[in-house]
Amino acid sequence: MCGRARCTVRVDSVGAACGFRAPLRAVNADRYQPSYNVAPGAHMPVVRHDGAGDAREPVVHCMRWGLVPSFTKKSERPDFFRMFNARSESVHEKTSFRRLLAKNRCLATLEGFYEWKKDGKQKQPYYVHMEDGHPLVFAALYDTWESPEGETMYTFTILTTRASKRLEWLHDRMPVILKSQDAIDSWLNSELSEDSIHKLTQPYESPDLTWYPVTPAMGRPAFNGPECVEEIKPKVASESKIAQMFGKQLAHQNTGPADKGMSPSPERRVSPYPNKGMSPNSDKGMSPDFRDGDYLNEEDFKALLAGMEPDQDVTKAVSHPEGPVDRSKTSALSNDSSSLKEQLHEDPRPHQDKDTETPGPSPQLVKSEEENHSPHANKEEESATLGRTHGPTSVKISPVSTPVKPQARKASPAAKDNDSKRQRTTDTSKLTSKTALDAGAKQKQSNLLGFFSKQ
Repeated sequence: MCGRARCTVRVDSVGAACGFRAPLRAVNADRYQPSYNVAPGAHMPVVRHDGAGDAREPVVHCMRWGLVPSFTKKSERPDFFRMFNARSESVHEKTSFRRLLAKNRCLATLEGFYEWKKDGKQKQPYYVHMEDGHPLVFAALYDTWESPEGETMYTFTILTTRASKRLEWLHDRMPVILKSQDAIDSWLNSELSEDSIHKLTQPYESPDLTWYPVTPAMGRPAFNGPECVEEIKPKVASESKIAQMFGKQLAHQNTGPADKGMSPSPERRVSPYPNKGMSPNSDKGMSPDFRDGDYLNEEDFKALLAGMEPDQDVTKAVSHPEGPVDRSKTSALSNDSSSLKEQLHEDPRPHQDKDTETPGPSPQLVKSEEENHSPHANKEEESATLGRTHGPTSVKISPVSTPVKPQARKASPAAKDNDSKRQRTTDTSKLTSKTALDAGAKQKQSNLLGFFSKQ
């Protein structure tokens, strides 16, 4: 149990809250100050027995919350926060509490108490009380201590037990709430054994004990008033952080450079290529003076790509400052591209036999690769073209290959035989070099077409 509670009950109503029909005599009632945010060290009304023998009677005594044992030295300053709670499981073992169980039991009456739930770095207080507003009656122990000035001071502590199943989510401990009138009378009047005390100090499991969140401002002792027990909607820090994280991600996905405080560049505003996900006729995301005639449509763009030269710059081919593309001219280019495609599907080596070797890459092919900078070249293609000296005739010449430095060969009959074979295939390589060069140009056109189609 945390050291904060609400104690606004009137002194003359404390006896009735504990089940007494007749009003009880009050002791030091002038020291009691009702408070919505009472802390250890404050005076609170407690019911105890006063007198001995036939003169023994219950009284409402206003004591200080926070036990100061009677054996405390007079030179010491009372510390009310040291023992404002006592664990019921160990009261029989500790000297400060064991000697009080026989004759110094009492009842503490409060409307409710506060408990904090830790949520990340923040702590949210909850107000725990009876659903019908009836005051809670706690099992307590009291003691007396004489100050250096000779004044006798009464102090008390509230017993605690393990939390009930309904409250264990909030804290692992809770005050001992006396459930019935029989339990109140037994704690105050009877001589209790250790087993009897164990039964009386069990957790309060009844559903009429309820709670709700209150303002964190009541964590300050100076904060007092009805605002302490007003219900609020708690702000969970972990949820707000998660919501903030996803909110930033969504904002990042839905905003462009202009939304992030960056002005779009002129190149972006007048780009001839429509944005991804936009139709060619859409004006969304473009400047007001950007019209449909200011960029190529898909048909014009494909026609230009089909008629491009192998080394021609794409930006020069696409730009058309003098007006739209003449489709009568681009159709002829498309026909030339179709004839080139038919040539690629034909066998480029009609006169080779099984013993013919695949020639190495010609200087023209190497130059074409250096100019293209194709990202599709890999080691597998190089090995398929250059790595075999006695491969089958079905090996396809890759237009994207790199020159391989010839290895030194020793003079041998097998080497001479290979040289003769290479001499026989020289004419064939000349015939296929132009076809391979055309294939490289077609590969370049295909890569560019695929790239701009994605854009």
